[in-house]
Amino acid sequence: MITAREFKKDDKIKLFDMINEINNIDGNFEGLTNIRGIVSYDSFLEQAEKNKHQESIKPEYSPQTTFGVFDDNKLIGGFNLRHTIKGNLIHHGGNIGYLIRPSERRKGYGTIMLGLALEKAGELGLDKVLISCREDNIGSAKVIENNGGIYENNYYDEQFNKTYKRYWIYLK
Repeated sequence: MITAREFKKDDKIKLFDMINEINNIDGNFEGLTNIRGIVSYDSFLEQAEKNKHQESIKPEYSPQTTFGVFDDNKLIGGFNLRHTIKGNLIHHGGNIGYLIRPSERRKGYGTIMLGLALEKAGELGLDKVLISCREDNIGSAKVIENNGGIYENNYYDEQFNKTYKRYWIYLK
């Protein structure tokens, strides 16, 4: 059974295993960026809790909840659900950033994972969400479109020298 939930103390080995796999295969990943460079799992859990509350983060940051996605007991990926969109997130990033570990890609998990993220967004009270992906990420674009994504436009980010496709998904 595929489920999405916040990370718990006993997920440490699973998360570090996934991070190692990602770094060995896809070190330039986007989507679940707050796992990049984790040194202390306890600090990661503390920061994930703080990130959920605007008063605990910088005013220009968007509060977010981080979820792991598990198929039975195996960590297959995760997503960040941003409660609001601030700053550059309106151009790329949006409300949801997701990542599937390399060994689990092309198995249909992306569409399921984004569906779970949309359920969580609805529970949070969001009416619509913005999701973006790199223009060359055909798999991610299909995942977004499979979940009702309506293409709006492309955005070129000069800082990263990348073009992103922007989609809206209406939840209500």
